[in-house]
Amino acid sequence: MSDTPKERPNALQIFHVNVNCSNFERSLGFYKAIGFREYLDFAAVDDGRTFGDIGLGALFRMPARIDGRATFLVLGDDPWATRLDLIEWKQPVSESAGPRTLAHLGIARICLKVRDCTALYIALKDGGYDVYSPPSVIDMGGSRQYVFCCGDPDGVVIEFMQFVRE
Repeated sequence: MSDTPKERPNALQIFHVNVNCSNFERSLGFYKAIGFREYLDFAAVDDGRTFGDIGLGALFRMPARIDGRATFLVLGDDPWATRLDLIEWKQPVSESAGPRTLAHLGIARICLKVRDCTALYIALKDGGYDVYSPPSVIDMGGSRQYVFCCGDPDGVVIEFMQFVRE
């Protein structure tokens, strides 16, 4: 099979997933508590330009004068890792979507593979975060995992999965 452009998929990887938040520092603290580190602080590299100055308004079907506080967060040291794009919108101010369930349409949760579900569960619970339940062992998809979910400060559901080796 030749490797012509027609036969190669155009999409290569998930580059980033955006999570909007109501309080940047509070949400940044949560994501750092689960192991993310800041990779790129947009305020530090964009010379004071707003998202509107950059031209994101039309791209996002938002007002031309949009602005926010944003950073890319990553897990690990892989320079090609998928980024979590954390944004607190300043203009327009974000509104809560209200209570959601994991059956709503759209992105329902983000699942992270972790080393130790129990330690992370204890740390998040002790940190006062909205942990749904203790880690449970499930058999699914041909493997066993410890799994639990936790809401971030704005209710975005993060699922944690530790694969069990037999």
